[in-house]
Formats: sequence, structure tokens, C-alpha cells
Amino acid sequence: MNLGVYNAVRGCKIQQLKFDTIANNLANAATTGFKKSILHFDQMLQAHQKTTATQGNMRRTGNSLDVGLSGRGFFKVNTANGVRYTRNGRFNLDSRGMLTTSSGDPVLGSGGPISVEGKEITFDEKGGIEADGTQVDTLSVVDFQDSVVLKKEGAYYYVGNGDEAMEFQPQQTSVKQGYLEESNVVVAEEMVRMVEALRDFESYQKVLQTFSEIDSKAINQVGSP
Repeated sequence: MNLGVYNAVRGCKIQQLKFDTIANNLANAATTGFKKSILHFDQMLQAHQKTTATQGNMRRTGNSLDVGLSGRGFFKVNTANGVRYTRNGRFNLDSRGMLTTSSGDPVLGSGGPISVEGKEITFDEKGGIEADGTQVDTLSVVDFQDSVVLKKEGAYYYVGNGDEAMEFQPQQTSVKQGYLEESNVVVAEEMVRMVEALRDFESYQKVLQTFSEIDSKAINQVGSP
């Protein structure tokens, strides 16, 4: 393949991937705890998605089971597919008194799944949980030195590489009861990036069209007097 054609095709594919990444960011702009993705390139110039960890705005809800994280880290959750990590603190109590995510997955504490019995539930800044004034557990909030060990799964879950020994408890993170962390997507910025990606894609398409026209002329002129 002609090197110019190869570069143009590769450019189109990169812009398509960039467009898809931005579109997913925009689709989750209102998803609690969502972290936007951007493209980055390794030493071999291969494109990869990278999740940005910037803090989203904290929105007050007044709901005692809504919990936001201010600072780094993730809540640990037990799912049917194993342990997952999330910034989405929209919690509920199921019929058994288990603290769960909005998807119904048990939230993990220092002793495993958290069971709460009581009417008045409070969370302190370190994640300690009290029910009717009695300490019942502590939210398991963990972080990783290198976020590359985490991979996005759905809108707000992350899956690790299986090595829980890499987890540590972040010291500067505080738990805020009655708040939810909003997505860190800035819609205006993503729209600008989307327009840029579309323009770049169109430019690469024009290059491919030019090469196609050159090849067509060369073929038609071969053997012509």
C-alpha cells in the first residue's frame, strides 16, 4: 500500500476512534461519578483510551444514602462478576438491609458486604457508618498508584487486574453524605473536540479521494497514445 494512502487510512481510523470516545463522554455527561476518556498514544504510536481522574462537581442531594467522594479513590463493590470499583455513590438499602449500588450490587466495607439495621444512617468523612448511633462498619474506599490497572466496565464500574494487593487507602479523600459527584465531562469542551475530530476526518477523506483520482488517471492513461 502507498505510504500516503496508509497514513490517510490510519488517520481516518484514529479520528473515528476519537469521535466515538467523545460521543461516549457526551452520552454520560449526566452519569453520576463518570470519568471521561481521552486518546493517548504509546511509543509505537498506537492509540489507547485513557480515563481522566479529575474531580467532578459535588452536587447536594440531601439523601442520606447518597455518598460522594472528594479526592482520589473508589468505592469497592461486589458484583456477580467479582469485585468492581466505582465513584457512583448513589446507594440503597435492599429488603435484607444490605447497602447496595443503584444496580443492586452489595457495597463492601471493612468486613465484607455492609448490613445496616436502623432508621437513622450516617456516614462520617472517613467512611464510618452508624445506624441509630451505633457504629456498624466502614466503607471500603481504595485507590491505586497506577490507574492503568483499572479498565472501564459500563458507565461507572471499573475492573482491576485481579491484584488487590495494589490497593491502598487514600489519606486525603473525604466521604460526603448527602452529596453525589457529577461527571467530570465538560460538554462545551467535548463539543469543540468533536468538531475538530470531524474536520480532521474529512481532511483525511479528501487525501484518500485525491490518491484515488491520481490512481484512476494513471490507469486510464497507461497505453494511451
